[in-house]
Amino acid sequence: MKKIAFLVIALMMVASVAFAENITTATLKDLKGTWAGVMTFQAGVTCPITLVIQNDTVPVKATWTIEMIPDMVGTLLNIPSGTQKHSGGNDEGKITTQGSIMWAANKNFLEVFLKRNRLDGWFYANGARGDILLNKK
Repeated sequence: MKKIAFLVIALMMVASVAFAENITTATLKDLKGTWAGVMTFQAGVTCPITLVIQNDTVPVKATWTIEMIPDMVGTLLNIPSGTQKHSGGNDEGKITTQGSIMWAANKNFLEVFLKRNRLDGWFYANGARGDILLNKK
């Protein structure tokens, strides 16, 4: 039974990578623009997010805005209670060897992969972890 469970998990991991398209300097022009979606924190809380990829060269410049922030998420992200919209950004996005874009600073990061015309990724911010799913506007 353990072998079957391990096999299922391994197949799911391979399938998720198989559907990812490598992001390269040539594909950056298609990613430039506004992406909107949702970020889901490890605790299951979700928030709308907008990611704007500002250029099509490395380093990749981006800004993001998180909206409708519950107090629990605000506390995790070190955002004052009652804040409904929070923006940030990073001008140092790198294309990784896994074919993703990663923005990192101060032990925090956002990494996105291109999967079937959407960006699918994960983040770590001030101890909060979760997933992100974005569609191009």
